[in-house]
Amino acid sequence: MNNLSTEAIVKQQARETLKHNYPRAIIALLITLIPLYMIDGTTTVISCAFMNLIPDSETAKFWIYAVGYPVEFIAGFLLSPVINGYIRAYYRCAYTKEMDLKDVFYYLEKGRYGETLGFNIRFILRMLIPTVLLYLPLIAFEIISSNIGGDFYGGLVYRDVYFLLAVLSTLAVTLYALKYFTVFTACVDREELNLSSAVEYSKYIMKNKTGSAAKLILSFTPWLLLCMLILPALYVIPYMTQSLCVAAKWMTQASFEEN
Repeated sequence: MNNLSTEAIVKQQARETLKHNYPRAIIALLITLIPLYMIDGTTTVISCAFMNLIPDSETAKFWIYAVGYPVEFIAGFLLSPVINGYIRAYYRCAYTKEMDLKDVFYYLEKGRYGETLGFNIRFILRMLIPTVLLYLPLIAFEIISSNIGGDFYGGLVYRDVYFLLAVLSTLAVTLYALKYFTVFTACVDREELNLSSAVEYSKYIMKNKTGSAAKLILSFTPWLLLCMLILPALYVIPYMTQSLCVAAKWMTQASFEEN
C-alpha cells in the first residue's frame, strides 16, 4: 500500500466502498440522469416538430434557440438539487461505507430546495465569467472560421483545430475550478454555509492540494476514453464519483490536521 501513489490509494478505497454499494450507486446515478435525459429528449422532439411544421427553417431555428433551449436549461436547473443530493450520497458513503438513496432527494425537501437553487445559481454565476474568458480562443476561432471564404469552415483542419481548442479550454476551466473542488462536499459537512463561506472553506481545504486533485481527475482520462468505446458508463461514472468524494474526505481531514 505504501508503494502506491495517492491516486491509486484513493481509487482502491473507492472500489472497496462501492463493492457493497454498487447497485445503490447505479440507482443514484439513474435517479440523477433520467430526468435530465427526459428533458433533453423532449426538447429534441419538439425541435424536430418545429423544423417539420414551420416551413421557414430560419424561423424554426429562431424559436428553437430563443425558446426551446432556454426552457430546457431552466428545467434542468430546477432539477439541479438532485445533483447536489447525488454528491451528498457518495460523499457520506465515503465516510459511512453505506450509501443511503434518501440523500439523493435530501435537497428537494421543503426549506432546502429554494436555498439549494440559490446556492447553485450563485455558483454558476461565479464560474460564468472565468469560463467565458477561458473559452475565448475557441469562440474567436469559431467566429473567424465562419467568416472565412472557401472550404475551410467545416473542413478537416477546422475540425482538428476546433477539437484541440475545445480540449484545452475545457482543461483550463477544470484546472481553474479545482480550488472549488470541495465546495459541494463542504455543504454536507457544514449545512449552514452559504456560497461565500463554502468557497472560502473550499479554498482553505484545497490550499496546496489542487495538484493532487488534478492528478486524480487526469488519471481517469483512460477510463473515460474506454467508457466511450468499451466500458459501460454505469461503472465508470460511479467509480469516478466515489473516488472524487473519497479524495474530498481525505483532503478535508488533512487540512484540519495540518492546522
